[in-house]
Amino acid sequence: MYENRALEYVNKIKEILSTQSFSFKDVTPNQVPKKAGIYIIFNENNEIIYIGRTKNLRRRLLSDHKIGNIKGSQFRKALMKNYNFKNEKEISNYIQKCAFKFKEIENSIERIRLEYFAIAILAPFLNVKVKQ
Repeated sequence: MYENRALEYVNKIKEILSTQSFSFKDVTPNQVPKKAGIYIIFNENNEIIYIGRTKNLRRRLLSDHKIGNIKGSQFRKALMKNYNFKNEKEISNYIQKCAFKFKEIENSIERIRLEYFAIAILAPFLNVKVKQ
């Protein structure tokens, strides 16, 4: 029973990882839905650095993370803290080199479970450092 559930979440993570990647630099708003889901952010070396969930993928990724500030984005806050960026401009310049993938998930409980499972399995640097 539990093995099947774990395998189900492993397959969902594989599904996300096999989807199209979007560059923060080149993505257009119409490529990201205003739907709930989880997302995985990669650095310029294609390493997973952050995983998150949201009720609105477009707002979270393109407003809060891409052009927002550390008050409204845990991702930007983690970048500033762990990469010693001095200001929001340095963070934004770094994010322009990053990419992301996402999966729409309407059910809030399912989003939470998949996000936690993905963080536990993939151990993205910034999620682990934020929690310490």
